[in-house]
Amino acid sequence: MLRKIKNFNFKVLKLLSSSLLTLSLVLTASGAHAQSFSLGETVFVAFPQANIKDDAFIVGQVTAITQKGDFQIAVQDYVEGHDYGSSCVPISKNTQDQGLGSGWEIWQDTTKLDTKQLEYIVPKSQVMKLDDGKHYFVERNNVYIVFGRWKSDAPMLTVERLQRAEREAQSAGLKAMLPAFELAILHRKSFYGDYGRPLMAFEAVAPLNKALNAALELFQKDQLLESLWRAKPRNWEEIGHSSRHYFAIEAIDKIVEDAQDQLYEEGLEKAEADELQRLREKLTQFKR
Repeated sequence: MLRKIKNFNFKVLKLLSSSLLTLSLVLTASGAHAQSFSLGETVFVAFPQANIKDDAFIVGQVTAITQKGDFQIAVQDYVEGHDYGSSCVPISKNTQDQGLGSGWEIWQDTTKLDTKQLEYIVPKSQVMKLDDGKHYFVERNNVYIVFGRWKSDAPMLTVERLQRAEREAQSAGLKAMLPAFELAILHRKSFYGDYGRPLMAFEAVAPLNKALNAALELFQKDQLLESLWRAKPRNWEEIGHSSRHYFAIEAIDKIVEDAQDQLYEEGLEKAEADELQRLREKLTQFKR
């Protein structure tokens, strides 16, 4: 809840910490810098999240500009359910004091921005041109959908589509997802051959060893990733601060789970004995 001015310092601290995190995500993702906008202009306010599925945004019209250059906006559209309490400062529409006096209102439900008596001040670092913002979020969503299709074992998802998603991730500022996509590609090659032919159970053993090797190599390069992955219970709050860690952990989970399931598939006795033994040995290295 955001109260009158006596509680303002606490909210400012939350606002600044959230803004710094989001600014780093926006600048990394789009290479954008804070821009100037005019009164009456419709803008896009970006709130990207490391896991992408919790991305949020606001579309609104600029109604005022603060002395710091932040923007007061009248909300036209937004993602309902996202907590905007640490990123938006509500203000009475008719006040001229920019929230430093009698204009403060009690804002109880910070997941809704449709209170008719209020408009919202948002940091200038998070405001983008409308078309740029829409394109930016569409690109992020498309990359996320491909990754989700891989996790759900979509049968028509080709290795080439995953490779294209890697390129799309780079263009959308999601380079941190590339280790996860590399694992996804190795996993897909473990179960589908040329022209999308599903591999027999014994054929999957050797390529699964390669996928598990790649995961172990990631652990060697990033000890924090390994500690986050092995933790019981996992610290999802810390994991959620990094797109690299979040998606790599999801990818490693899937590879390990599917490799374990493969040990019980019919016809596995046709696999090369040394490859099958390596698979069993590698899986012991992923015990949590």
